Amino acid sequence: MRKPTRPREVGRGERVLPGVWRLRLPLDLPGVPHVNAWALKAGRGLVLVDTGLHDRGTMGHLEQALDRTGHSVRDIDLIVITHAHIDHCGQAPPLARRARCEVWMHPKWRLHAPDDLDKTIEIALLSGVPEGPLRRWAEARRGMGTGQAGELYADKDLVPGVTVDTDAGTWNVIETPGHAPSHVCLHQPEQRLLITGDHLLGRVSQYFDVGYTPDPVGEFLESLTVVERLDARLALAGHARPFTDIQAHIDANRAEVRRRVDATRAALADGPKSAYEVARTVYGEAFNELMASWLMTMTRAWLVHLQRLGEVLNDGADPVQHWELAS
Repeated sequence: MRKPTRPREVGRGERVLPGVWRLRLPLDLPGVPHVNAWALKAGRGLVLVDTGLHDRGTMGHLEQALDRTGHSVRDIDLIVITHAHIDHCGQAPPLARRARCEVWMHPKWRLHAPDDLDKTIEIALLSGVPEGPLRRWAEARRGMGTGQAGELYADKDLVPGVTVDTDAGTWNVIETPGHAPSHVCLHQPEQRLLITGDHLLGRVSQYFDVGYTPDPVGEFLESLTVVERLDARLALAGHARPFTDIQAHIDANRAEVRRRVDATRAALADGPKSAYEVARTVYGEAFNELMASWLMTMTRAWLVHLQRLGEVLNDGADPVQHWELAS
């Protein structure tokens, strides 16, 4: 008997609140089947929060999702980006041209370097990744698109003090770096709504940009405290259904950071290791070729955080760097 196949993902749109729609856009990423954009009614038009990535057919999925809400691209009056990761901003330039609207984004989007495979390989080698698996990953990566359509830009800096006016109320910009240096959330205080981007997700699934700021894990923890103080009641996340147990999500993220930091510290207890060796120890069977890139980035984030706290040292050696506990 033929095994059932997974239904093909298509763009979907659904009403969450009066004047607020979730646009569920398919992704082809390990463990990440979709990304949310949020359509907010604003007078006769829409504010679109995030756009999905750019790939073959992705614009059609966005158009289909909008159509299911009774809208189209021509209704978009403003595009707001929660952070400069391709699954959230990849379609922004062509979409803005079609809608003839502005794009607003935090100014630290400029820290996000264009996709540089050679630089990624260099960092991987310094981290101790064996050349065989790295070569296979790089060859597969060369055959993929960047996910970004055209050159990313912003017409206005999305910083605290800037507001986004919609029929659901006025949304305030809340800086929440950590996941990305450009990350912001949007807070609607009267209805206690929070568009969380990738800061808080439906499940605990963390990722931190490493190399752009001194300590992204530390920034993420501070951002959790910032969001906690808002006392929001409903989260509209970048990769999940809306959820109300925001405090539980904050607590779970703090616990996950503690668990991984403790595991990273413990991995160095018997002597210096490369980041690759630490990752294999910390993540065990979960560390495979499909997830290696993600988990290597996370391991570097834990190590940088411990270094910032003065608990570990990096020997700075070349061709492979090693980390050890500070005495």
